[in-house]
Amino acid sequence: RGRRGLRYSPLYTRGMTLLQHRNFSARLRSGLFAFIFAPVALVFLGSSMVDVQALASVGQPLASVEGLIGMALASMLIALIALNCEESSAGMVVTFVWSLVVGAAQFLGVARLPLLMKSSVGAEDMFAGVLWCLYPVCLSLMLGACALTIKSVRVRAGKDTRMPLARVHRHAFGTTVALPASVAAGVLMVAAAPSDSTNVAAMGLEGVLEGHTLMPLLALGAGLAFALLVVSARWSITGTQIATWTILVLPSYVILPVWASLTGNVIVPGPSIMTKFALASPPLAALGMATGCASMGVLWARVRALKNLDASQDALANEGPAEG
Repeated sequence: RGRRGLRYSPLYTRGMTLLQHRNFSARLRSGLFAFIFAPVALVFLGSSMVDVQALASVGQPLASVEGLIGMALASMLIALIALNCEESSAGMVVTFVWSLVVGAAQFLGVARLPLLMKSSVGAEDMFAGVLWCLYPVCLSLMLGACALTIKSVRVRAGKDTRMPLARVHRHAFGTTVALPASVAAGVLMVAAAPSDSTNVAAMGLEGVLEGHTLMPLLALGAGLAFALLVVSARWSITGTQIATWTILVLPSYVILPVWASLTGNVIVPGPSIMTKFALASPPLAALGMATGCASMGVLWARVRALKNLDASQDALANEGPAEG
């Protein structure tokens, strides 16, 4: 009977059942973890971002300690969700679906945490803070791209990439994709930002929309740049991380707010290019942190898939020829 007898033996059949059970368990663990913690992370991240933006709009970019810490903690939750996707992309898929629900709630102005916000942000302020930058759309695009990338690296583990240049210089190719994508995301977001905060004192954050012409195509372009940035992690996680943290997060989360506070170059009434930079910094920081943390799931998925592939090849090599 030889190999045919081995293939249909009860032990072999039971082994296939155990493998299927392991795959189901990985999907369940990843999906359940994301189902519980993804909405918390997404609501916390968006609420903190608008809180920081609201105070930045009145010339206090570092006033919301709650918002700054909240963005960091929410990003850490996204990182944990991503790390639980090493054996299944179910967690990131669930997070993407939750981002659509939470994003719709943010556009309605209800997905906020007033007790964890320094400023008094109402529903109209929440709506204004996410509308001009299309923050929920950008976040959903990035998370959807991350879920597809994690699935792709698991399916194509051990295979040559379809990109000819990446076959020879994989890390260099990934970096050349990540760096322009991060720069494009920053430039487009700043270009889409309002430039006049005169009405903020009387109306709150919703005052930034008074007299401002929305630029949804620019904001959507920034979202696509974030999606491309996370996709580049399939070739080089180093390039993605460097581009995300040094070009997007570090300037918008640390350098610009600290510099503005120390030098007094904060938002003041009237049109100003500094207003654009100051208002664009919170969404860039939030999206950049989320991108950097979510992309770690691509690395762990690739490492685990390659380990499983090596283990399978070793098992086949050690099986030896079947006895007749």
